[in-house]
Amino acid sequence: MKRAIFIILLAGVAACARTPEPAITLAPAAVEVFSPVPADPVPAATVAAIDRACLIATLYFEAGGEGAEGMAAVGHVVLNRLDTRPAGTTICDVVYERHQFGWTPDVPRATVSDAIGSSQRWQNAAIVADAVLEDTMRDPTSGAHSFYSILQYRKKPRWARNLEVTTRIGNHVFMR
Repeated sequence: MKRAIFIILLAGVAACARTPEPAITLAPAAVEVFSPVPADPVPAATVAAIDRACLIATLYFEAGGEGAEGMAAVGHVVLNRLDTRPAGTTICDVVYERHQFGWTPDVPRATVSDAIGSSQRWQNAAIVADAVLEDTMRDPTSGAHSFYSILQYRKKPRWARNLEVTTRIGNHVFMR
């Protein structure tokens, strides 16, 4: 009986060796990762550092040539918007809202910290961002939550028609 089983097994192995299986390419299946333990939240210090980088980049790209008051004004617009968002919203969330700041499509959110340079203009943006974050630099916009550049728009843009102008600083008009 053992010999019959051995022969049957041997015949099956021989048959497999002679009949190649067709090549089938399967796309990798989506694997759902399940973790019974909730993931640790991002440490507050990390969120603060990333938010700081988002604010520095915004000041640099939007008002780097406008001086300290112009950069502070842009920084306060970001913080004024943040005040109107739901709890848990971050500065980066505000900055990376769709179509709000022209530089964001060129600098992915995940790499914003890497975009920070070392030139004097970047350093100035960092100093002003820190002052705005520490609330040691007043809001020169009187609570504005929007602005536009007069270099880009000759007259008030359509999206701003129902907004009240609060001030003009350099090449920017601020509104709420």
